[in-house]
Amino acid sequence: MTLLNQYEVLTIMLLFGISMVAAVRWKTKTEKHAEGFLAADRKVSVWQGALSIAVAWIWAPAIFICSEQSFSKGLPGIFWFTAPNIICFFIFTPLAIRLRKLVPYGYTLPDFIYQRFGKDKFVHIAFLVIYFGYQLGAIIINTLAGGYLLHALSGIDVSLAIVGMATIALAYSLLSGLKASIFTDVIQMIMVLGITFVLVPWTIHNSGGWQTVINGLGGVDGTHKSLFDPWIAFTMGIPMTLGLISGPIADQMFFQRAMAVKVENIAKTFIYGGLLFGLVPITLSLLGFIGAAEVAKGAMNVNDAQLVGASVIATFLPKAAVWAFVIMAFAGLCSTLDSAMCAISSLGSIDIYKKYTNKNASETQIVKAARIYMVSMTILGTSIALCQPKLLWLFLIYGALSSAGLFPTIFALYWNRLTARGASLAVMLSLLIGTPLSIYANITENAILIVIAAVLSVSIGFIVCLISGFSNKRKTFDYKTVSSNKVLESSLK
Repeated sequence: MTLLNQYEVLTIMLLFGISMVAAVRWKTKTEKHAEGFLAADRKVSVWQGALSIAVAWIWAPAIFICSEQSFSKGLPGIFWFTAPNIICFFIFTPLAIRLRKLVPYGYTLPDFIYQRFGKDKFVHIAFLVIYFGYQLGAIIINTLAGGYLLHALSGIDVSLAIVGMATIALAYSLLSGLKASIFTDVIQMIMVLGITFVLVPWTIHNSGGWQTVINGLGGVDGTHKSLFDPWIAFTMGIPMTLGLISGPIADQMFFQRAMAVKVENIAKTFIYGGLLFGLVPITLSLLGFIGAAEVAKGAMNVNDAQLVGASVIATFLPKAAVWAFVIMAFAGLCSTLDSAMCAISSLGSIDIYKKYTNKNASETQIVKAARIYMVSMTILGTSIALCQPKLLWLFLIYGALSSAGLFPTIFALYWNRLTARGASLAVMLSLLIGTPLSIYANITENAILIVIAAVLSVSIGFIVCLISGFSNKRKTFDYKTVSSNKVLESSLK
């Protein structure tokens, strides 16, 4: 079902791209300093940071999946999609505060890991596999899923949509790095919230009011009205909760913003960010309930559940509203893409170039390296997306990466008995055992095995770290030496 033609979508992409590049050009200069390009001078305010991290977590698929969950699985479906997504901000907050306390002028979590474990290259590279893989996955998944969705909405060629989205996000991110990302994130989140708060109430009014929403609370088949449906809580709630809680902890986008906001505002930034994020899926889920009610009474047809939100808007609102919905999805997509590009630039320049290629690199050389990594990894991610791999496999690998880093990261930040060998083994065993099992479980659609795989992925890291720490008779690290190490705090200042 095409709601717009491909020329309309191309027009939206072109206008959006020109607007973002012009806004960045107007607001920021071409950044030449590492502190500005990689950490936005560490002067990001509470609301800038909150809006930025909220929209960076609103992936384009999430704009569609939230209404799909309420449409297909009713109240429990949207609950288990939204609640862990919000909770993960609160769980991440103390980790962000801890890292910033230890390395006030740091740049990446793997950079801390490198120092924490005595410059051990093996554990550093193990963590880099997770963090680079996570950001590369963000580029692949968002360009590919966005390409599929824009194709479904308009018939536009998937490859053209993929290249167009990646090019737009890269164009303005190259100018001033994280400064550009955060500035455009604020604009994009305001767009997302503004469009959502106009379109959804308008749709509710035109569809018959709140009674229509109430009629669809049980999903399209009307059987999912219990918020804590035990089967959905088990098969969907457990794996999704573990995956979403692990996500930010393996996500340099989160840690990069933790290093960029004013140190006294970290808690407020991430708590407000989580609450702002939650407004979007909760509000958009109402479109899924409306769709379920309309389909149940035979007043509407939905061929693709992922597009139920757009279909409901097209049914009850004029075509301009569909334009607005696509712009909202595009804003969410680009915000994640530019955030992933900036995260990659910090990982590449600090954790690879400065550590293994040019230890005495100047600021100019580091910023140049950051831009090179940003471009090269975007090209790599876009190239993989153009091959159109199965989204299921991408999501599985992505989830396995985040699960493998969960407990090794927490223990590394808080427990001084964890050894480099223990941390690296925890990461690698989790990836080698948990990932294949998760892939097999999802391919065979074995609900119980999917849950076991999700639990096993994080449990391996937890158990291996515990064994490593308790078998170590002495404290291997003094956190006080980290926080007082000026070289570690900023080798660039």
